[in-house]
Amino acid sequence: MLCMIVAAMSFSGFQGVYSYRKLARSVSERASELPIAESLVDEMVGLDGKYKLLVKSILRDTPVPTGITNEFLNQLQSVQLAAIAYQNQLNTANQDDDMLGDTSEELAMVNEIRSLLTDVDHQLQGVRSDAAMQRIEMLTPPLNRALSLARQMPRKLQQRMNTFADEARLSYRTWIVLTWIGSIFGAVLLIQLIRLVQSWLVRPFGKLISGSRRVASGDLEYQVTVDTNDEVAELAAAMNNMTRKFKRIRDDLDQQVKERTREVIRSEQLASVGFLAAGVAHEINNPLATIAMCAESLESRVEEVMSNETEQVTEQIAVIRKYLQRIQNEAFRCKGITEQLLDFSRLGNAERQHVPLVGLVTDVVEMVQHLGKYKECELELECSGPVFAIVNPQEFKQVALNLVTNALDSLDDGGRVKVSLTQQENHAQLEVVDDGCGMSERTLEQIFEPFFTDRQDGSGTGLGLSITHRIVDDHGGKIHVHSDGTGKGATFIVTLPSNKQLTSNGKNDEQHPSTRVA
Repeated sequence: MLCMIVAAMSFSGFQGVYSYRKLARSVSERASELPIAESLVDEMVGLDGKYKLLVKSILRDTPVPTGITNEFLNQLQSVQLAAIAYQNQLNTANQDDDMLGDTSEELAMVNEIRSLLTDVDHQLQGVRSDAAMQRIEMLTPPLNRALSLARQMPRKLQQRMNTFADEARLSYRTWIVLTWIGSIFGAVLLIQLIRLVQSWLVRPFGKLISGSRRVASGDLEYQVTVDTNDEVAELAAAMNNMTRKFKRIRDDLDQQVKERTREVIRSEQLASVGFLAAGVAHEINNPLATIAMCAESLESRVEEVMSNETEQVTEQIAVIRKYLQRIQNEAFRCKGITEQLLDFSRLGNAERQHVPLVGLVTDVVEMVQHLGKYKECELELECSGPVFAIVNPQEFKQVALNLVTNALDSLDDGGRVKVSLTQQENHAQLEVVDDGCGMSERTLEQIFEPFFTDRQDGSGTGLGLSITHRIVDDHGGKIHVHSDGTGKGATFIVTLPSNKQLTSNGKNDEQHPSTRVA
């Protein structure tokens, strides 16, 4: 469009300039032609005067003076030269594409004049005697014809000038109209070009700039929209993709910050619990041991007395024995809790080895599946081949036991738990899947926190999964937990490094809590 505007304006301007140039050249040539035409007329008039003097001299029957004859011949030659000059001027005008009209008629007249003068000159060749000069009257018709033609020359030029004036008037009026049309067309094109530039460039780039500023200010939800299908639209799409990537990175970083924050809090809690657990366990272990031993001693003595007492005393002793057994059971239960606390505070010091995991998990499964409270549940172990990892065997068995019992505790009668072991490229993976009670979002967020439990009966210490998490973390492994919601079961996935290099690289910082608690 811009090229059309430039072309239209250039054509109009150049056409006007070249037309003016051609007109100026034509006028200049006509200005040069007019004196030559007048000179030809003057020479012909002079030749006619010389001819009349010559004729008068002959009519007096006196010898013709030589001077008059020579003057006539010289004048004839001057007329021929003037005719040649005028002819050359007309030929030059034709070659330059003269704007003042066709000069062919004038050229024909000049050629006729030259032909007449040539005939006159031929008739005069060799004529020098008085008798011959008397025949000069025969030259009167051609000379009169030549004089008449010469006198018509200025009138022909004037007619051409008048015709040219009419043509020039029509031409410049036409070009004025065309110039106005071209100017209006160019103005319309320019206005349309401005509108298109505004629509295709200015407005889309304005949206890009405003969108960039919004994104730079932190509004990563904003998406730039443009109405074009060109490079600007591609740039907007690329910017939107970049914004979405920034948003994903920001969300991922926010999630990592939240996870790291929870981990720091959990680590602080674990450290505090470990410190308290060591002290509390040592403080209460001795009294509990004393209670248990005293209860056992009393029970043995009661049995000795029962052999010698009456039936009434026997009933009382049975009651005493019942309560003594309850004291023993509760004392041993407290002792188990303190042992868990001590284990919790002592993690991370055991020696780790490159050991097969299938046997360890098999031992755990065989031990658990014979427990009375789990007899109505289905427990399945799946392993496709040898699986090795660098672990402490006892700690790994504790991890497997905690996960399996936690899954079994979540089941109703007839529920199913599937335990599988797989060897990956650099890791060993333990997966425990159950179809039990599942867990809520709140449970998923707090599942690995110490002393957290969601069991309705209030059983459990809330330390099983915390200890499991800490063991896995100390081994440089990862624990993932997933549940689709309450009543939809849960999946625990533990990955442990199978070579020393990965183990020495440190712990994996990503944890994905979720499930029930032990």
